[in-house]
Amino acid sequence: MTTHAQPELVPYTPAAIYSFDADCVEYVRSDSFAMYERIDARLTLIKDATGHNLIGFKIKGFRNTFERLKSMHDLSDGQFIPMISAIEAIYTEMADQIFADPKIKAAYHAAFQLASNDNVKLAGFSLAA
Repeated sequence: MTTHAQPELVPYTPAAIYSFDADCVEYVRSDSFAMYERIDARLTLIKDATGHNLIGFKIKGFRNTFERLKSMHDLSDGQFIPMISAIEAIYTEMADQIFADPKIKAAYHAAFQLASNDNVKLAGFSLAA
């Protein structure tokens, strides 16, 4: 009888992850069932199984946002990017559309609060595939 070594379980570590193919950044604070609620073309909120508690967010079109942040803050590709800065940049860019709808405004505020409270940063970001 042969025994196989079981892989050691590694605890979940929340992190902002950039997907080059989808050009989006996703952050989820817990490894659990999640429901995705599309807010607009740029923002998706990620909620827990109840649909009431925010556990993450997804930002689409991140390459363009990063390029603007890069020039504004003199960043290089390898530096960390605070996600609150990215949300602020999108908020500024789309202010008229966001302020026009209280639901969208509340969603961006919630994503900003989560990014701020969890100190979410995208580390080692690179635009290269």
